[in-house]
Order: sequence, then structure tokens, then C-alpha cells
Amino acid sequence: MKIFLLFITSLLLCVGCDRTNEDQLDKDDSSILEKNRISDGHYMGYFVFENKNYWCSIDFFNNKYEEWPSGGVMYQKGMGCLTSGRFNINEAVITFNLDTYKHPSLPCDFIMVLPGEYKINLISLTDSIVFSKEVEKDIFKYHLKRINEKR
Repeated sequence: MKIFLLFITSLLLCVGCDRTNEDQLDKDDSSILEKNRISDGHYMGYFVFENKNYWCSIDFFNNKYEEWPSGGVMYQKGMGCLTSGRFNINEAVITFNLDTYKHPSLPCDFIMVLPGEYKINLISLTDSIVFSKEVEKDIFKYHLKRINEKR
């Protein structure tokens, strides 16, 4: 009887749990895009690299972007890797073009520099953005949410 109750409880927990966006984001399906543009404003979140989450912060405005220090205590992109430049979206790809490094005299692990092409996994009507790219047998995956209008 105890095994039966444990089975029923486990089944109810599994059925009661919602599927997360993560499950849906890994699909190779561009139909999950709800719109093909990013609203201007300040976005904060994290990116995943080598199974570690790094805090990040980016302003998007008039097809330009500017990275900012995230303010996180641990695991954030180095100040020497922060950039600003232009971005454009073509179908399900967002491309970041470098204009300048914000702190060129500081050290940077260049594998963490933002400019490049990323597959858009999600742009939602609630101003969430998820995009990713493969780098040296690993995947950079950014998860950002708009927190307010531009700075």
C-alpha cells in the first residue's frame, strides 16, 4: 500500500508541474518567435557557458547595444570584455557588430566577447530574449528580461 501511495504521489507531482520554457527553447523551431524585434530598454539576466551562469546586463536602443557591468558579486563578464555596437535581426538570427570595447585597457577572455551571430531561441511579448551560439564545442546561451526603459 505504501508503494502504491508513493507512486500516486509521484505521478501527481509530475502531472502538476508545468513544462518550463527551457524545454521549449531547446526545440529547433523558429515558430516560437513571437515577434522579430527587440524592444528598446535595459535588459538583465545571465548567460550560460561551460555549465556556469554569468550575470549580464545589456541596453538595446535604436538597433544599438551597450553592455554594462551586471553588479553581480560572482560570475560576471570581465570589465575588459564589455562592448558596445550595433545589432540586427534577420529571421531567427541576431548579429552583434562591435564598435568599441568599453574598457580596452583591462584584461578580457575574448571567448566571452558578445559580438557575433546568435540563433534566437525566443523573443517574447513580455520582453524576454533568449539567444545562443556554439563556441568551441560548448554553447553560450543568453537569457535576458527587460527591466525598464533605456538608461
